Amino acid sequence: MNDNHSLLLASAVLAASSTIPVRAAWVAGVDGHGYETLARDGVTIVYEKDAAHPGGIVLREVRSAPAEGDWTLDALADIERDTGLAPTAIGPGFVHSRDGRLKSFAIPATVRSLGAGAFSGCVGATNALALPAGLEELGDAAFWICGNLTGDLVIPAGVERIGPETFYGCERLTGLSFAPGSRLRTIAPSCGTGRAGAFAKCRGLRGTVDFSPCRDLESIDPVAFVDAGPMERFVYGREFLARKAAQLRAADAANGYPRASTDWLAGAFGISTHWTFATTDQKGERNPFEEAVDAFDVPRYVAQAKRAGAEYVIFTSTWGSFHLPAPSAAVDAVAPGRTTRRNLLAELGEALHAEGIRLILYHNYGCAYHRNHPDPDDAWMVPIGFKDGRLEDFGTNVVAIVTDVARTLGDRIDGWWFDSSAIACLDGPFGYNTGVEIGSYRFPFREIALGCKAGNPNALVSFNSQGGTFCYTPCQEYFSGEEMASWPLCGRTNDQGMQMHVWCTMDNREWVHDGTGFAGLRFGDDELAALIRTRTADGCAVTLNVDIDRTGLLNPAAVDQLARLRGQRP
Repeated sequence: MNDNHSLLLASAVLAASSTIPVRAAWVAGVDGHGYETLARDGVTIVYEKDAAHPGGIVLREVRSAPAEGDWTLDALADIERDTGLAPTAIGPGFVHSRDGRLKSFAIPATVRSLGAGAFSGCVGATNALALPAGLEELGDAAFWICGNLTGDLVIPAGVERIGPETFYGCERLTGLSFAPGSRLRTIAPSCGTGRAGAFAKCRGLRGTVDFSPCRDLESIDPVAFVDAGPMERFVYGREFLARKAAQLRAADAANGYPRASTDWLAGAFGISTHWTFATTDQKGERNPFEEAVDAFDVPRYVAQAKRAGAEYVIFTSTWGSFHLPAPSAAVDAVAPGRTTRRNLLAELGEALHAEGIRLILYHNYGCAYHRNHPDPDDAWMVPIGFKDGRLEDFGTNVVAIVTDVARTLGDRIDGWWFDSSAIACLDGPFGYNTGVEIGSYRFPFREIALGCKAGNPNALVSFNSQGGTFCYTPCQEYFSGEEMASWPLCGRTNDQGMQMHVWCTMDNREWVHDGTGFAGLRFGDDELAALIRTRTADGCAVTLNVDIDRTGLLNPAAVDQLARLRGQRP
């Protein structure tokens, strides 16, 4: 090779090498305030030694980012290579990027702890969310409203707790699983904290969420998955279900609660009807309640329920304003003029039982109004003790009424479904304005549940939680399930140990008939058949509310639809 050729070759190599970009490196330093920093490409991070993980550092906060344009934190994984410093923790509120300019980030594999709100509000980040396999601590709201993060999320085996709002609003996550050998103990309760569930509004989650690897799992926040999905199924491990059953047994022993068997309700199908003091006829009119009760055609009602294929019926004893379609000395003692001569409830129970159909009573305390709303029924709310804050009297009166009705009806009723319990419970998850100052008062759920069994010890009880699988008290047998027909399948038992049950409207979404004509059907035949078939086959009870007018006529179109589908049920 001559010298000229060698010179040309060397020039070509030099030219080619000049086109390869030089990788920027993290540079460790100290700022003017004495804080130790890491800097690269316009990003400055404050860090300190990690006392919890010797030899590591805590990335405390992103002190500065590029002034303009998009940027990333993908290079966090390069810190150890560039500086010899291993990030083992990311501190609370590490980065705030609600302007959407932060487009992605990568959590270093050495990280063992993520602080509360570490990446909260990173609305522009579109990377797949990958948690380090060695992660042990996951702070509350760590990825709050990171709505564009993607991928199937895997919770590392070392994470023992997932707190409120950790993944709230991560709408593009598509799956959730737990690493083998998971040590997860709790998805911590958000109830009473004023915060949302850990996976609430994760609307892209789909498929099965399998908790079986979590053999140490003790509790799941009842509202952890509110407004999440469309997930198909929750799978609970044997150990978790055994713990929930043991917790209920211990609670029953402490409360003296005689838990009734839910065998007849498991996988059953029923209808409900909201026939109330406020229900109108087909002309939109209301005759006096006593007249309406006297005219109610019990045989026609039972024939309609039988044609619909109902194995049980939920019928309203009261709704909204308190008026009972039956005699009751306990009600009269609170406020006369709110009962009827005819005992419609007893006649319905006898007639339904004669056809092999069970009866559950829907019951409302008649005080379901917020403090700042108009109070249309002060004549009830004041004497019962609710409106003026005489809560001991309120609880005593509720227990007396329920017990009186239960004793009168005896085994003609098979269960109770209580609405509006949030009005009287500080521990509820929704912060409802109760209309009185509750203070330390505790609503007598146990005494009410025991009163339900005064006439039939086998009567089942449910208190409406109105969201998630929250339970006000262990003194109940089945889950309320209002408008939760899209809740993931989970078998016969939910995550609170209760018999699973869902209840939704099939026509009138307002539940109570108010106006002329009947509401249109919500579901086509195939969709409704699939809903009933899949859930009852899974061990869940399914109740569909059918519109009913003041004469006791059920929506003919709804009854016809249910009659058509009878052959498609398990």
